Amino acid sequence: MPKKILMETINAQIQDWIDYKGSGDKYRIEHDFDCKLTGGNLNADTLISLWLPLRYALNSCNTKRWKRYKGTSNLKKNDKFLKALMKDLPEFISNKELLNKLEKLFKLGRTHANVIILPYRRWNTIRGGKPYWDYFPHFLYDLLDTDDELFLTATRAWIKREHLEMFFDGEICKDNIKDLWGSGSTVSHNPANKKFDVKLLIDNYIDILEQRQKFFKRNCARSK
Repeated sequence: MPKKILMETINAQIQDWIDYKGSGDKYRIEHDFDCKLTGGNLNADTLISLWLPLRYALNSCNTKRWKRYKGTSNLKKNDKFLKALMKDLPEFISNKELLNKLEKLFKLGRTHANVIILPYRRWNTIRGGKPYWDYFPHFLYDLLDTDDELFLTATRAWIKREHLEMFFDGEICKDNIKDLWGSGSTVSHNPANKKFDVKLLIDNYIDILEQRQKFFKRNCARSK
């Protein structure tokens, strides 16, 4: 009998996107997943976007069901699409291995391991827009791309405080940032690139979150 694909966590996240209808700080404190995990901290932010790997997986499989919606704008807020996706996810993402990887990523992605505290709330908006599109290595690169030693010192201290060392091979500097995309460049992450391997990206995201999860588990055990 073929192994059943588990999709409970992906569906739970899709339902959260459907349910999130409000705005303002009070609503965010009470309903935003990152805020709730950090006791209502408005500077809390998702480290790794779950929407984009999902979108990349949809593009990779490019099924008939997905083709009906892929040209529609703002799909993350399109309830008709989200409900169809939640109901028939394997019809949208036909690759079972990819779907299993997504479920693992979403399971990690809905824990404290996928939350950081930003020093400035506006970084939330900056990270999500051009040219970063929520690809954190590119954002880190630009933060570290300076000769201002005071700023570098403060940035490295923030990176260590948020336990983001796993984004680097060795010393915390722009040249040591890992290429999670596999494009050959930290600042090159166009999903239209023919070399783009969505499975590689998801595997790397899983590895990042697993490493952060180990830290939080150790920290929680010490506090008991």
